[in-house]
Amino acid sequence: MTALIPLNLNESPYPPLPVVAAALHEWVRNANRYPEFVPDTLRTRVADHLGVPGEWVSIGAGATGLAYQVLQAFCPPGGRMLTAVPTFDGYPILADLAGVPVDAVPLRPDGGADLVSMAAAIRTETRVVVLCSPHNPTGSVINEPDLHRFLARVPRDVVVILDQAYFEFADYTPDLHLLLLHHPNLVVLRTFSKAHGLAALRVGYAVGGVHVISKVRRFEVPFAVGSAASIAVPAALEATDALRQRVRAVRAERNRLQTNLADIGITSLPSQANHVFVPTDRPAQLATDLVDGGVAAKVCAAPGALRGVRITVGDTDATDSVIAALIEDQSVSA
Repeated sequence: MTALIPLNLNESPYPPLPVVAAALHEWVRNANRYPEFVPDTLRTRVADHLGVPGEWVSIGAGATGLAYQVLQAFCPPGGRMLTAVPTFDGYPILADLAGVPVDAVPLRPDGGADLVSMAAAIRTETRVVVLCSPHNPTGSVINEPDLHRFLARVPRDVVVILDQAYFEFADYTPDLHLLLLHHPNLVVLRTFSKAHGLAALRVGYAVGGVHVISKVRRFEVPFAVGSAASIAVPAALEATDALRQRVRAVRAERNRLQTNLADIGITSLPSQANHVFVPTDRPAQLATDLVDGGVAAKVCAAPGALRGVRITVGDTDATDSVIAALIEDQSVSA
């Protein structure tokens, strides 16, 4: 049986950048050695890249691992998490692991976060609020003025996670330094899994004010960030031009995928991520049509929320396969 084209996990269609692959090749010779007990060297490198003090940075097992650290640090018994729905599957899973009840506010029909309703949904028990921009699964972004207005309405004892796992693919990104200066209860999560194509290495970072990050860092697991990540990330941060080219290629393919979908009568929401979202009342059927054409995609069908299918942007062959599968389904249906 031919393997499906994996467009369901938002992975990069490209292998690690050549300079990163070369660094990892050298690392193999030392795979018998433990990494740093805690990733202080990598922390310093990331902090220097961002232009912030090292005390403002926590390194963890991808954005997912860091989100779990935030829940552990700030959600005591009785605390609750507030998020939009649909959202990244990891957040309800992490909340369940941490024993944290979840309150959910549906996205708007255009796939954007309903910030007014989210602000109104914050209650006394709310300890953590999650915002994703660009959003997973819809690819929507929160513009900078709206983000600042929302954060100003959040009580200072409530921590806000701003998940920016896909920020490299967006046309614009809010000024990180201004956000942290004006909102000391903010934690920004980023990852090397997406644009950098290092999903298997499980490494990301959280950045925020020292009084917030100091608590997050208490839950850094010793040896959790492997030495492969500690070698790959500095090389990846140096390869800015090569990364920019990769990002441009993904953006171009994203535009081509959306244009081709529109050409066959299928609407997708505007996206600033490495995926597109097709809203439909029959998401399972659309996903089945794609599977029949050799493509795996992500079904989003939470009750009472925006329903649809998320399709990762792959290479040109992947896009062609998506369109061919959907054209074939239309011809069969006709």
